[in-house]
Amino acid sequence: MLFFAVGCQNSTLKYDMDEQQKIYINETTKNYGGLIELYRQRLKREDTEDTRHKLARAYYLSNDFNAVKRVLEPIIKNTKNDGILILYGHVESRLGHNDTALEYLNRAIEIDSKNGEAHNVKGIVLLKKRQYDAARFAFHEARENFYDENKVTNNLAMLSILNKEYSEAYKQLNILYTKGYRDQTILHNLLFTLVKLDRMQLARSFCIAHKLSNEPDILIQELRQIEPIDAINFNEVKPSQSDNQKQYTIEKAAEQLASNTKTEVTIKDKNEPKSIKSVTPAKSNVDANKLSNITKLDAADSSTTTDSASDVTPVTLKQNKQTDQKISTKSTILAVRAGEHGKFSRITFETENKLSKKDYSVEQISPTEFKLSFYDVTLPAEGINNIIKRISSSDRDFTTITGTLTAEKTLILQIKTKQKSIVKDFYVGSNSKGKNHCYAFDFSLEKK
Repeated sequence: MLFFAVGCQNSTLKYDMDEQQKIYINETTKNYGGLIELYRQRLKREDTEDTRHKLARAYYLSNDFNAVKRVLEPIIKNTKNDGILILYGHVESRLGHNDTALEYLNRAIEIDSKNGEAHNVKGIVLLKKRQYDAARFAFHEARENFYDENKVTNNLAMLSILNKEYSEAYKQLNILYTKGYRDQTILHNLLFTLVKLDRMQLARSFCIAHKLSNEPDILIQELRQIEPIDAINFNEVKPSQSDNQKQYTIEKAAEQLASNTKTEVTIKDKNEPKSIKSVTPAKSNVDANKLSNITKLDAADSSTTTDSASDVTPVTLKQNKQTDQKISTKSTILAVRAGEHGKFSRITFETENKLSKKDYSVEQISPTEFKLSFYDVTLPAEGINNIIKRISSSDRDFTTITGTLTAEKTLILQIKTKQKSIVKDFYVGSNSKGKNHCYAFDFSLEKK
């Protein structure tokens, strides 16, 4: 009996260690699908608040917001965990329920008034509601309670842009730039403030050095006409699209560990910036209407998000030859078509291989904003601009279409509709020749 008991104990201990090792590998590789499976299995064995919290965070990082709510709903009413309340507030805000989000964030602050993250997220929600003075107070509360200085600085810069205080916004963004942050949020917002400050020569040089557009003069002229509220995209923390396309198996996830190449660019000031030097330029097709993302320097939970101060906006990086040889894609997008039908507008993608639900995703950012992501793909020879042009030709329901192709070969299309809409995606079947595969995305008016 003694031998048997000790054997069970050792077996349980070994099982726990194996599980912790798998969790570590999945967290290191940002394999959120793998984390979800591990925490689901743990929840079956032991239904605790802590496990539900960890499972919900994994769902959040994979952009499955309804799953987050489903996991947390049994405990959200009575929980005293401010981290859970903040996460739930994040989700409600992402789903467009800002008043509800504030209720949960205020509950979190009641539990711990010194939770800087709660104040920061509250400021973001207040910005969405255009309550700028209250948002500024919330951001300063976050800073006073030692929340990440760089994230707060970024959000205060966004607030300055919305208030058309461009000199202040430039000063705040340049602090981050000088510290070495080079994500597309900061680059785009710096360009926007330079244009609004009428520093056109510097703006053009900056745009060219960072490859922010293939047509810098056109982009700059468009920026001159855009109001700040139209340039801000209130999408808070989410993983980069490359994180979502990781394989769900532990073995494959471990093989995908890779180091990122750092881009180093400097702005030299003499009263105002004059010279820009680019070492490793990035290449991106940027639409003037989608310049900034207010919370790329924000985090849902510091224990589960990336270690860097920002989640980089998807951008097509210029790869070296050695990296290019390693990249292989799952499928080729052969054609994209768009058109209007009686009660909906349809976008159709024709692909070389049949895709599964893991190969693409549809995310509703707001009642009128949607994001379509296709992972690990090759585009037609005409490139991303032709895809945007094709979709834009169907303008009855669509108002703005922008797109990027990441270094990891993820196609991301951001689509804005003229009215509140819903989207339905489904596999249509083979094309007329029976060789390639068609996928439809139908946008129709939201049912009231």
